[in-house]
Parts: sequence; structure tokens; C-alpha cells
Amino acid sequence: MIVLYIFLGLIAFILLMTAFMILVPLKIYIKGTYWDKKPTGQMDIYWVKYFVGTRLRIKDLEHIHILIWFLGIPIPIRFPLSVEKIKKKNKSVANEPRTSENVSENVEDKIVEESKKKSFKEKLLGIIGAKDKISNAWNKYKSYFKKIFVSYITYSLEFVDAELGLKDPAQTGTTAGILYSIMPLTQLNDVNITWDYQKPSFNFSAGVKMTMKLYGILCTLLHLYRTYKKDLKNET
Repeated sequence: MIVLYIFLGLIAFILLMTAFMILVPLKIYIKGTYWDKKPTGQMDIYWVKYFVGTRLRIKDLEHIHILIWFLGIPIPIRFPLSVEKIKKKNKSVANEPRTSENVSENVEDKIVEESKKKSFKEKLLGIIGAKDKISNAWNKYKSYFKKIFVSYITYSLEFVDAELGLKDPAQTGTTAGILYSIMPLTQLNDVNITWDYQKPSFNFSAGVKMTMKLYGILCTLLHLYRTYKKDLKNET
């Protein structure tokens, strides 16, 4: 009986967590920076901040740092992104003495690569051949996707910081004048641009926040699935 109670409690907890995640909006915050030729990025995805969510952070081009928190417990993970190890490994394999086993492995690798190329070509031709079907399906069901992006997904630009400069200072001034005349006509308020009249430069930093209402998206996708199944049944 104790095991049964534990099992039922676990099922109830999972159902409550699922309902909680569906009803509470999913929030995504993305921040990207390209400054002094060093790209960095961060993306936070969470239902309730620091309760259920994850954070992906790239500080350099060698590692991606992932922080997952569940019920307030942080779990850090780190994955390598550097390709130097792969290049060294390929060089060491290429420098190995050629034996009968290596030759047979190379032949097998070539056969596998050729089959992959053929299968990719066949898939590509299949996609091109199905272009009309995809276009018709999009025209038929695009209202559902428009409803998702209009009603249940909202975007907001948090900030934009940029430092721009062209080779010719006169061109930099002309570009600055054009942008300053366009900016009042847009809704971009949190935009800060500085101009470098001495040398060419391109530094950029921006943050975007996105909110997704999962219950509305799931209901719309379910309605879309039912409509698709109904249309498929009528066609057959």
C-alpha cells in the first residue's frame, strides 16, 4: 500500500507540474553581444524564474555553459565547442600508416559518404517535388499559425547598443543622419548608437524578451490537428 501511495503521489505531482507549466506563460530572454570581435550570448528559458527553467550562456567560442534549475536547485553543465580537438584527431588519423585495415575502412567510409550524398539528393528532390503540396497546405492552414504568433506569442526589444563606423568619416556622418531621421518614426526607444569617425568599427549588443502562452498554442495546434485529420479523411 505504501508503494501504491507513493506511485499515486508521483503521478499527481507530475500532472500538477504539467498543468502548472501549461497555464503559466513560458518566458524567453535572449541577449547577444558582438563587441571587439568577441561574440557572447545568453538565453534564459523559464516558467517561473529561478524555479523551473534553464540558462544557456556562451562566453567564448570554446564552451557553452548551461544552468538548469528545477524546484530552485541549480544544475550546471558545460559542453565544449572548440573544433581544435576534432582537427587534431583528424590529422592524427590522416598521419597513421596505411594498412590493409585502414584501406578497407577508408573504402567503407567512401561508400557510406556516397550513399549519404545520394540519400540527401533524393530527399532534396522529394522536397522540391512536394513544393506545390507544401504551398497548398500552408495556404490552407496558415491562419492557425498566424493566430499563434499574433495571439499567444509576444516580442519586445529590451535594448540595443551599437558602435558603428565606416571607412570614410563622411559616409559615417551621412549614415548617422539617415538613422537619426528614421528613428523617431519607429517604436525603438531603447536604442543607443555611438559613431566612430576615426576607424571602421562594428560593435553590437541587443536583448529581446519573448512570452509564449502554452495553453493557447497547444489548443490551436490541437484544433489544427483535428482539422487536418478531418480533411485527410474527406480526401480518402
